[in-house]
Amino acid sequence: MGEQKVIEYQAENTISDFHSSDAFVRGIRGPIGSGKSVGCCWEIWIRSMMQLPYEGKRASKWGIVRGTYGELRTTTISTWLDWFEPITHISYGHPIHGLMKFPHPSGDGTIVECELIFLALDHPKDVKKLKSLEFTGIWFNEAPEIHYSHISMGTGRVNRYPSKTMGGFNWSGVIMDANSPDEANWWHEMSENEHPDDWEFFDQPPALINIGTTKEPEFIENPEAENICNHVIGSEYYFKQLPGKPIEWVNVFILNQYGSSEPGAYVYANFGKENYSKKVFDPGRPIMWTHDFNYVPMCSGVLQRYGDDIHAVDEFVIHGAEGKDIAAEFVERYKDHKKCPVYLYGDADGNKGAKHGFESNYIVIEKILKAKGFKVYMKVPLSNGPIKDGQNALRAKILDATGKRSFFVNPERCPTIGKIGTVQLKKGSAFLEERDSAGVQDIGTGIRYYINKEFPINKPITTTQSIRL
Repeated sequence: MGEQKVIEYQAENTISDFHSSDAFVRGIRGPIGSGKSVGCCWEIWIRSMMQLPYEGKRASKWGIVRGTYGELRTTTISTWLDWFEPITHISYGHPIHGLMKFPHPSGDGTIVECELIFLALDHPKDVKKLKSLEFTGIWFNEAPEIHYSHISMGTGRVNRYPSKTMGGFNWSGVIMDANSPDEANWWHEMSENEHPDDWEFFDQPPALINIGTTKEPEFIENPEAENICNHVIGSEYYFKQLPGKPIEWVNVFILNQYGSSEPGAYVYANFGKENYSKKVFDPGRPIMWTHDFNYVPMCSGVLQRYGDDIHAVDEFVIHGAEGKDIAAEFVERYKDHKKCPVYLYGDADGNKGAKHGFESNYIVIEKILKAKGFKVYMKVPLSNGPIKDGQNALRAKILDATGKRSFFVNPERCPTIGKIGTVQLKKGSAFLEERDSAGVQDIGTGIRYYINKEFPINKPITTTQSIRL
């Protein structure tokens, strides 16, 4: 046999307190890269070791839940295997099933047998996936992204394994981890207001400290930040996140602050005259034409790129229009610039009809432009993705956490785009936007489709955990 490796895990202060608690439901909230998910993985391992022995076996069964199947496989399971792959056998069926089975390290002759059921719960109706299962514990990874009905159902599926006839259990319950959600999220309500009996929440310190203001931030290291030693570049990991991120994103994911859900809050509060520009259409540059498909009105913006700076140089706001109408208007305006390549971006809803043999709005636009001699390239996604991701991407171009602005508007050529700073949130929502008859919200939506495609905020962030062998 080869040399046996011993993996050493050292919990930071907040996660150590989390491990020490026996509360029925426990949640831990912290910045990205703070070790929350790793702590939850180890909590499962610790509790499996502590289960009561029965006929020589310490049995437990855990549900490991994530909001989507893709995130479950690429993030949650990957984190688990980073630490426990040598002792975990995984079968990728429906659901994904894992098993840890090994002699208890104490040498008492018992066998630790821990079953793992990996579940993705994308929608409130998926609560049925939990109804017939019996667990010792459930881990809700990134719990605020999961509907509260699943959390509630989960509390009723624990305290059920091992059964009394199998010797019972030492502890049973629910554990959860989270990046800071919006104040409208159920996590905020439960941790800050409701405080249910036998629920306990643990908050990690921020990774950085802002000693400036929201408008003019200045960040320094936080000496109490956790998990810094497990990043190859230490605190620099967090400083490198600042460029290209809006202050709202930094507040949530680095400073560990709840996101605002104030009714009527401005979606792009930092947009101002500093984002105005006198640049006009440059026939020597490609055209990025990005759309939002609403018939009242149908809106789109013409953008041009200067390095990473994006300039809005023209707009279309047409009431009661279809794809053919807006294409005809574009051809008329740009008939003298057919050598400029046209890249189509925007609302995935413009693809409707293509799967059923009909011509979608984008196909209509593409055909008309090509028939008139334009070179057209399709850059439209199959789905729009989360609204909040697009908003954060545009916020970061308007003003990022380092004070840099890289989205600019010619207010004379683009009077509607020039008013996107007035777009407000709907009452009771942290991301849905109020529409207006002038099309400001609609054209802002079209702009963020392009920005989120080319400058996404939620790009994979790589980090290395040091494992002491």
